Parts: sequence; structure tokens; C-alpha cells
Amino acid sequence: MPSSSSRPPAGNIVAAGILSIALAIVVGTAALGAVRQVAPSPSPSPVATPAPTPTPSHVTPATPAPTVAPSDGPIVVVLDTVDQNDPRVVVDDQTGTLADILSGHAGDGMSVRWNTANVDQIDPRSIRVTWVGFPGEETVVLTIDSDGGAPVLVFDQKAPYANTDALGADRVLILTFDDNVDASKVEVAFPSVEASF
Repeated sequence: MPSSSSRPPAGNIVAAGILSIALAIVVGTAALGAVRQVAPSPSPSPVATPAPTPTPSHVTPATPAPTVAPSDGPIVVVLDTVDQNDPRVVVDDQTGTLADILSGHAGDGMSVRWNTANVDQIDPRSIRVTWVGFPGEETVVLTIDSDGGAPVLVFDQKAPYANTDALGADRVLILTFDDNVDASKVEVAFPSVEASF
């Protein structure tokens, strides 16, 4: 007697598999089509329109006119920067020899390292000082003292620790004195970052 097997022939299994795959494709396509038809098309989201910003009636220029030392208070210079920030320098002239001070034009980025400065001669009585500060609005205190007749410029400002890779932005001041000044003899200090032992 021939043996009977309860297993269907291999051809039937392959046909059933192909039929199952085809059925899954048809059902999936129909379901996808139904979802696309039922789902509403997205409507544009409402966009909030910002209220207009009121313009101040008095705007301080980025590069102020030369400032003559007032007799009734400290000198404040708004620095000209590459961005729209307005850092300020409050000047304390201990020597009484400062005739004028104004902001120079700062370039983009850092042209000097942190805690150092370039002092350039502009004319016999005027120097340009370039140093670095954190980007943004900040108030820096500049104390002008003297050492044997040569100006000593002490900048008190926020600064990172020494030998850092923190980003900063140039700051430039033009100082004019009553008498001749030699840029090569001007000392610059940043005490807020010097070690205090």
C-alpha cells in the first residue's frame, strides 16, 4: 500500500506562500490608500506675527563724539563694535592728563590674545589701545595712572583664565593726552585675571 502523508505537496506550500504575500501587498496598498483618503490635508499652522518693537526716541550712536573729561562725574564711552552690542568703558583718570577719549572701530574677532593689548601711536599726543573682551554688553572700568610719566592703563573687566581658547571680541579706544605720549612706554594691565597670592 502506498504510504500516505499528511503533508501537502511542496508545490502547494510555495503557491500558498506567494498567495499570502500577494494578499498582504493588496491589503497594505488598500489600507494605505484608505488612510490617504481619510486623512485631511494639513492646513497651514497659524503664525504669530510679532508686535512691532517700539523705536526709542533717543538713540546713542555706536561711535560717540570725542569726550572731554567732565568735572562732575566719570567719563563713559560707548564702544563701537562689529555687532549691535554696546559695551561701555567707565574711565577713571587718576592723572588728570587725559584730554579726549573716544571709541575706535573694532574689527571682527580677536586681533590680540586675552589679557594683552596693542598700543599704537596715532600722533604725538594720541594712542590707540586694542584689547579683547567677551562679546556682548559689558561695563569695563579703565583706570589711568602713571609710572614715571608714562601712562599705565588698568582694565578691570570679566575675562577667562589665562591661556584659554574662549572667544572674545576686539575693543578699541583712542586716548589723547595733554602732553606727548610714547606708545612704546605705555603699560597695560588686567588685574581681574592676575593671580593674587
